[in-house]
Order: sequence, then C-alpha cells, then structure tokens
Amino acid sequence: MLDDASRLNPTAVRGVLFAGNSVESTTQVVAPLLRRIAEGDDPPLAIAGVRHSMGRQSLLAGGWVLDTRPMNEILLDSAAGVVRVGAGATWREIVPVLNAAGFAPKVMQSNHDFSVGGSLSVNCHGWHTNHPPIAATVRSFRLLTADGDVITCSPTENVEQFGLVLGGYGLFGVILDVDLDVWPNALYSPHFSTVRTRDYATTFTERVYAAGSAVEMAYGRLSVDPRSFLEEAILVTFTPDPGTRGAALPLTSPGMPQLQRAVFRNSAGSDVGKALRWGVEREMAPWLAGPLSRNSILNEPVAVFADHSPGTRDILHEYFVPQQRLWEFVQKARGILERGRVELLNVTVRDVRQDHRTALAYARQDVFGLVMNFRQEDTSEAEDRMCSTTRQLIDAAIDVNGTFYLPYRLHGTDDQVRRAYPAWERVVAAKRRHDPGEVFRNHLYNSYAR
Repeated sequence: MLDDASRLNPTAVRGVLFAGNSVESTTQVVAPLLRRIAEGDDPPLAIAGVRHSMGRQSLLAGGWVLDTRPMNEILLDSAAGVVRVGAGATWREIVPVLNAAGFAPKVMQSNHDFSVGGSLSVNCHGWHTNHPPIAATVRSFRLLTADGDVITCSPTENVEQFGLVLGGYGLFGVILDVDLDVWPNALYSPHFSTVRTRDYATTFTERVYAAGSAVEMAYGRLSVDPRSFLEEAILVTFTPDPGTRGAALPLTSPGMPQLQRAVFRNSAGSDVGKALRWGVEREMAPWLAGPLSRNSILNEPVAVFADHSPGTRDILHEYFVPQQRLWEFVQKARGILERGRVELLNVTVRDVRQDHRTALAYARQDVFGLVMNFRQEDTSEAEDRMCSTTRQLIDAAIDVNGTFYLPYRLHGTDDQVRRAYPAWERVVAAKRRHDPGEVFRNHLYNSYAR
C-alpha cells in the first residue's frame, strides 16, 4: 500500500522496485522488468520520487512503482555553471552542495522536499522572477526508454522526447540524470508592499519588469481574511546585496519556523485566526524579515506548514492566468469559493514566463501562477464539494485564457483537460508511438487518455 501527499489515495500496488545508485545499475535493475511488461508478463510501471503529487500521478493500482530516490549522485562543474544530478536526488541534498561553491538553483519549487526527477516531470516553477519553468534550465538528460535503451535528450538531440519528458509526468521513460544550469548565490534583501489585488499586475510590472530592476525573486500573497477576502495582496520582492553574488554564504532556514507554523495552522477553521495571520503578514513580517541568501530562502521543507491532523488534509490547486487578467480571474474565483463552502488557507502568486520547450506547456504566455492551499475534511461530502469547486475554478481559468496545473487531484473533466491543454491529444498520440505497449502508466494517464 502506497499513498501520496494528499493522504487520500491509499493504493495497492504490485510491488516497489528500487533504482540503483547510478545510471548503469538502474538500467540493469529496471530493463528486465520493462521487457517483461512489454511481453505482457507483468503489469505496467509508474515512476515515483517522494510522491508529492496529489492525484496518484506517481502511483498505479496493481502496477509496479519505481522508487528513484537511490539515484542521488550530485556532480557540480563550477567552471561550466552546471550540476549533474541523479533523478532521485532531492533539492534538500542539492542545495548544500551548490551553496558550498557559491551557487544556487536557477529554478526550483519554493521548498526543498521534492526530487529532481519529480520537478522535471511536472515542469516545476518557483519564486524566481523573469524565468520560465525548470525545463528552460535543462541542458540535457539521460532517459531509460520503454525499449530498455538509454538515450540522451537535449534541445538538439532527441528533441521530441526532450519536450515530451519535461512536464510529461513519467509517461515517456525513466529520467536517470540531468544537467541543470545553476545560478550565483547571493544575499537578498526583502521588500514588502501592500496593494489592492486589482493593482497587483501593474505594481508587479513596475517593480520587477522595469528597466534596471534588480529583483531576482518575488512572490505575492492574497488575503484570506474574510474582511478583505482576495481583494488585498502583499508583494514581496528580493534584490541581491552588492558584493555578495557568487559568495559561499551560511546556509540557514527561514527564521522562527515554530512561530510560522503556529500562526498558519491556528488560522485553520477560524475567521479570527485568518484575520490575525493576515495582520501579522502585512504589518509584522516587514519588521521581522531580514536578509537571507537565495539558498536559505529555498532551504525550507513543506512540513513546516503541513497538516498532520487525522481528519483533515491540505489540498493544493494551482491556476495559471495571463498576467493582465489576474484580477478578472480572482473576481471569478472569489464568488466560486464563497459559494462552494470550502476553506481556503492561503494563496501565493508566482511569476512564470513563457515556456517554449515542453509539449504539455502550462505557461504558453507569461502568466501568474496562483497556488491555492485548501483545508479539506476527509469525508465524501467534502470531497464532492472540492470536486465541484475545482471544476468551476478550472472553467474560470479557461475563461480568461488560462489553465490549471496537473500534479494535483484529478477532478478536472476530460473536456477541461483538453481545453486547458490543447496539445493533450498530440501528447497522448506521441506516447503511443514511443511506448506502444504502454509500459509506463499512472493514474493521470488512465484518467484522461482515450
């Protein structure tokens, strides 16, 4: 029995196969199973890292699951500005290696719990400004195909597979290792601004995109205080301090994690708690925040804020909307959420530039990603409400020429997936060309491939 980060998907699998600690040993372990699957002697294979997706994208009922975490070798080439990492390595393992040499990840999620293979498979993004998703930082990767062959994929070699695998949710093969661009570490000073949400896009453009802007990381928060629900926002920007770029700086974690957790978790189920938290974030955070290095900002686990209660779950959504249509989407979302009787704990806004590399791109233009964190009771009634709310939010995103993110609960309809991802059918067709025996499968594929 395996589950994912939702804690709502206990799944009986055929078994777990562990990768080796190198490309060669992993190939020796996995290739024989791939042959047996292709011949019909074993069920298909799903690929997993730390299973932070929420809709069984890394699971397969009755199937095999490949645990990639033993593939965690990390080799930094400082002169070339590139790090080669095994697909099972987590950012928690990578950040200290880069930090010691004065480097940092160029693009990763805002927490360090995730595996690199998982990050590539969902084509993640984070707080880094003026950057497309992580696919733009990939120089090349090695892939174990359904045929048991190891091939190299890059913008110039096996180009079709390169675009299919990045953001391809493990359906085109096993990512073995990858060469990633890195970024100079620096000490960042934070700057806080409170704005009306209707003005957020304009303010962001003025602060981040303006000629001469030094901002390298940024995020926004939308109010969940009932008195200003989604109408007020905080924009936090980070600029490097002179003389610190490329320095080997102390690696810390953002301060006072226990206090952060207490303020966040005590807002669950409480309008007073949400109002108090918004006041702390708006009024106190600018006074409490101090300079942090790029790596230290990223050196935080999801667990700081995670719900450990047996009867409730933290459920994530994310919607990508054209930047100048942010307020239009938020207005639609506010009405949906108020009617839907679901509890929204947090909304973070991220800058994602246009993705030119992946077949299943969610950033087909410059977008804001709105990461929504909900608290959901573990009941069938709560699940039904969340499903209905999710579908309405997806429609609202599509209405403003946006889309939704696929690593989360599989509540979207077939029609919504195809409208939000116009390339979906082409990707499924390519899957069947490259993997005609459907050796690699998961519940995302099973839910939407026809």
